[in-house]
Amino acid sequence: MSVSTTISFPKLFRNGRAFLFSHAMNIVVGPKEDRQLITGLHTVADIYCRDCREVLGWKYERAYEETQKYKEGKFIFEKSKIVKENW
Repeated sequence: MSVSTTISFPKLFRNGRAFLFSHAMNIVVGPKEDRQLITGLHTVADIYCRDCREVLGWKYERAYEETQKYKEGKFIFEKSKIVKENW
């Protein structure tokens, strides 16, 4: 998995902190579904590691509240799933 451009401060995720990214590589995007999150109703799709298929977070497909539109097309990755290598 490769990610770039952190665009937000850490947020709470299912199991701890998470980061919002504008780009991601080496992932598989699952089916879309509506979820009621802390910040309102969103259409999201879980994202998985392309190699091991572990759930890493989700992709925001649609935000229904105007104040949350900046998240559309972006990715949430759980902090514990991010490993710093070769930086």
